[in-house]
Amino acid sequence: MQCFMCGAEVANSKICYNCGADILLYKQIIYTSYVFYNQGLEKAKVKDMTGAIEALKSSLQYYKYNTRARNLLGLCYYQIGETVRAINEWVLSKNLQENDNPDADRYLAEIESDPGLLSKLNSTIKKYNQAIEYCKSGNRDLATIQLKKVISQNPNLLKAHQLLGLIYIEDGKFADARKVLTAAAKIDNNNTTTIRYNHEIKARLKESNKRHKKKNDVISFSDGNDTVIMTETSLRSMLDNTRTSLVNILLGLVVGLLICFFLVVPTVRSNMTDGNTQTVISLNETLAEARSENDALQEEIDKLKTSLSAFDNKQDVSTSYDNLWAAQNYYASGDSKTACEYIQLVTKDVMGEQGQIAYDNLYAELGPAMTEGYYEEGNAFYTEENYESAIINLKNVVDTDEKYNEGAALFLLGDCYRLTGDTDSAMECFNKVIEYFPNNKWGRQAKVYIAADDTELSAAEIGD
Repeated sequence: MQCFMCGAEVANSKICYNCGADILLYKQIIYTSYVFYNQGLEKAKVKDMTGAIEALKSSLQYYKYNTRARNLLGLCYYQIGETVRAINEWVLSKNLQENDNPDADRYLAEIESDPGLLSKLNSTIKKYNQAIEYCKSGNRDLATIQLKKVISQNPNLLKAHQLLGLIYIEDGKFADARKVLTAAAKIDNNNTTTIRYNHEIKARLKESNKRHKKKNDVISFSDGNDTVIMTETSLRSMLDNTRTSLVNILLGLVVGLLICFFLVVPTVRSNMTDGNTQTVISLNETLAEARSENDALQEEIDKLKTSLSAFDNKQDVSTSYDNLWAAQNYYASGDSKTACEYIQLVTKDVMGEQGQIAYDNLYAELGPAMTEGYYEEGNAFYTEENYESAIINLKNVVDTDEKYNEGAALFLLGDCYRLTGDTDSAMECFNKVIEYFPNNKWGRQAKVYIAADDTELSAAEIGD
């Protein structure tokens, strides 16, 4: 330990023998800093990141030159997905202790060794901020889409998990909210925000169950050409009656069979011995009636299943029409990008004939904008080396227009296939690029890749 006045080394004394400064209180401050550091280390080992961060901050408040606490604080920030804060702590640690600081050197070297990491972080932060703006404006569907992209790029970003869970809670999707918050708890198992959201789910489920008991909503659905209107209680009562009738019929069939085996069959055998077959005919009629009753019951069950299926799709129908209406409004106001995001949320098959016609017309109008959006997303994923996601977006572009952007989309799709090991698909794309655009830069580059592939095949044949 060094004296805070003159920098001389001091041992266990209370006074610096070089300058005479009283260092007892100074020692107590440094020891307190290391006590908080040890607490933070223990909490970080059990993934209590919130507690670890608070303890490490307290450690640095007592002694800012505690580089071990600062480096560990950066690791805690990195664990919850806040990489920018982690880099700030490591850079500050390096500035405060330039020499003999191997942990900060190693962490910063790992960040610098991944050149695409900072651009990915920048993209993730922009999408997270955009999701917050969507939430403020009430567009929770678009916010959900953005947050799912953020989590796919940075799975440890705790705030993205929590915000997505909050959106699911507001939408009443409690199962999805539990799933997202469980993932957040694995990142930081003692985060107060995550715990508060889980308590909110339990409270809302309890409240929903109480309302459900008192609720008697009116339900309407189509049955052929007629519209049936009944209360939810009536529907449940009808289903209960159907189940009861089914059980009674099955019991009746069992009793009937037992009667046949123990009473009718012996009598039939006796009468057949005497040449009387009237009992056999009566038994056949009884069995035919039982089969007829069973068929009628099955038909009734099928009708009920059809009615319930129509009821289950009711929410999807209204949601699809709402999203179609929103897409039309955004397109009319000139915001084609947002219109494209809304129309992708529409389920066409559940709408009526007029709704499907309106969907097809708007989808045709938004075709170029959607293609451009897919191309931009695919190009961004390609730049970030996320080739699987790039293939999905670029394939949507190529399926619409193989010559899009003078073969750029087709070439990038082929290169993604090449980089993921799907050589046959890659060569197919490169050949099409050469066929359509033999003299532009994409065609020339495709020729280079095809020639390189042929060279590898020739070398393999010589080796064999």
